[in-house]
Amino acid sequence: MHSYCINKSLNLKEVKVKNIVHTDTFVKIFIQTLPKEQKCPCCGNATKQIHDYRTQTIKDLPFQEKNCYLVL
Repeated sequence: MHSYCINKSLNLKEVKVKNIVHTDTFVKIFIQTLPKEQKCPCCGNATKQIHDYRTQTIKDLPFQEKNCYLVL
């Protein structure tokens, strides 16, 4: 998938487009955030390690007259 072109045309920044699902009633765009260095709230050490993944579905503006969802 040409992630750069999709990101540019949909104006999505700092994410990677993993998949797009089209149906008769909706479009789901599956995206993944790119890891950034974060500081531990307890010890203050910097890390890029991901502790947990959670899926979020965000309803976006209609696209091609269909409901559009970003699945993060």
